[in-house]
Amino acid sequence: MRNKHFSDWYRSASVPPDNIPLEKRWEAIDAFDVDAAEVASLTQLFYELRLSDASFPERFRTAFNKADPNFQMSGNDRELLVLAGAMLVEVMDSYTREFGDLAGLCLVCAAFQNVRAAAVPQIPELAVAYLSKRCANRGAPVKGSAESKLADSLTAAGGPYATLAPEFQKVQLEFPIVAEETNALWWLFSETSRDLKQRLSGLPVGAVCLVSGKELADLTRIMPGPLAARAFLDRAVRAGRKKIAASISIADVVSQAPKVWRAEHYGKPLPNELNGILPMNQAVRLSVQAPDDDAWRPMFETATGIPPDAKSAPDALAYQTYLEHLAAESFAALKETP
Repeated sequence: MRNKHFSDWYRSASVPPDNIPLEKRWEAIDAFDVDAAEVASLTQLFYELRLSDASFPERFRTAFNKADPNFQMSGNDRELLVLAGAMLVEVMDSYTREFGDLAGLCLVCAAFQNVRAAAVPQIPELAVAYLSKRCANRGAPVKGSAESKLADSLTAAGGPYATLAPEFQKVQLEFPIVAEETNALWWLFSETSRDLKQRLSGLPVGAVCLVSGKELADLTRIMPGPLAARAFLDRAVRAGRKKIAASISIADVVSQAPKVWRAEHYGKPLPNELNGILPMNQAVRLSVQAPDDDAWRPMFETATGIPPDAKSAPDALAYQTYLEHLAAESFAALKETP
């Protein structure tokens, strides 16, 4: 069923929808199946980033041309951008949780705290709302999962087993969340970096943004993380400090993190498919590869279109780092799935 906001997305991107067969367009969206790499390609297309797979736009256009032979195979880049965003919304709405989480994370990470503007602003906003809802309902049962199959078997057994089934399923689903959040709270209470074995208060604020975002992601076992993740990171950034600056630049966050730590945890390049989608991650990796401490800055701006002196609130950049790690993990897990 076509999304009720579909025509509004066209108008937002300054593409008049009046003479466009929207039902045919949505028919093609329904028929187009995506994998993890194509979720990334759709994100790059939506944000007008450099495409990792140059052949993707033609494959995507072909789906719409098949549904409507009048659909052009070139010269309609602005409409294709809208269709890429609509496809990502469809992934969040109709695909499995794993794919929905990846689409939501890619959309939010690529927006980079709204430093990077979207031609259809409502679509990243829908991704934020999707992730918030998912964070609040991480313990909901999934049809066909091991937990659901066990609950179904107990219910089918009847008698006291049927009564036990929902309670046992609840424990199975909620205990891992409680364990994960307990670990995160103990980490936060310690106010100490797990990687660096140093008090967070003894590190520059920029370093804490990067280190705490990565370390909280390490402790996250259930996607897309706890609802209070940003609040946790705000507490980490403020640990032992009476006052912090209202904003900090990407360049300062990168330069203030210990170079040895950056090399250890960001030495390998990002998967090619995620280029441009995870800007903080890309900045740190480029800083490791660059021949000197400043050479990464023009490389970063060329690769992402984001100036390295762009600023945001410290907790926002810590949260950005956190979400980017989750996106990379989500992508890797789906790529490994047969």
